[in-house]
Amino acid sequence: MRRFLNILLMAVAAMVLTGCFKKVTTDTVLVIKTLVERESGEDPTPITDTYGYIYYPGSMDWGITSYEDAAAKIITNLTTGEKLSTPDVESGPYTIEGSSNNYIGMWESAAPSFVVVVYPEAKMYAYIYRNHTAENLSETFLTLIFHTWMDKTYTQGKKEGYIWTVVPPAKESDSNENEGTENEGDNSN
Repeated sequence: MRRFLNILLMAVAAMVLTGCFKKVTTDTVLVIKTLVERESGEDPTPITDTYGYIYYPGSMDWGITSYEDAAAKIITNLTTGEKLSTPDVESGPYTIEGSSNNYIGMWESAAPSFVVVVYPEAKMYAYIYRNHTAENLSETFLTLIFHTWMDKTYTQGKKEGYIWTVVPPAKESDSNENEGTENEGDNSN
C-alpha cells in the first residue's frame, strides 16, 4: 500500500511540474487596421493602400528622418547616423472573415521592434517602438488612424507598446526655409 501511495504521489508531482513548464511563445502577428480621417470630427474610413515593415535594431536609438526614407524602408540610428535599408519583416494583406479587410499583417518575433506603416496617398507615415512581446497571442490587433487634416506630428494610443507617432507630410516651406529658423511644422525625429 505504501508503495502504491509513493507511486501515486510521484505521478501527481510529475503532472503538476509539467504544467509549470509549458512552452511560452512570444511570436505574434501584428494585425493593423488602417483608417483615415480627412476632416476633423469626420468618421474614419478604411484605407487599402498602406504597407508596413519591422526592424529589430537591438536598441531604440533608431528613427526615420523623412517621408522619403519611410517610403524607401530606411531607418537611421539617431546617435551614429548609420542607416538600415532591408527590413526584417514586411507586411502583407491580412484577411479576417466578415470584415472590411483593410488590415495589414506582419509577423513580430522579437523585441525591441521598430514598426513602421506608410500611407503613400497622403505622404504620411507612423511608427511605434515595441519594447515587449506578446505572450501566447497568435494575433495582436492594433488600429492606426491617419488624420490627414493635422499639420503636426501627433501620437495616438495610450498603452506603452501601442502608441503610434504619426508624421504628416512635410510642408514645402519646411524644406526650403528650414535653415536657422524654428519651424512650427518641423517633422524631424
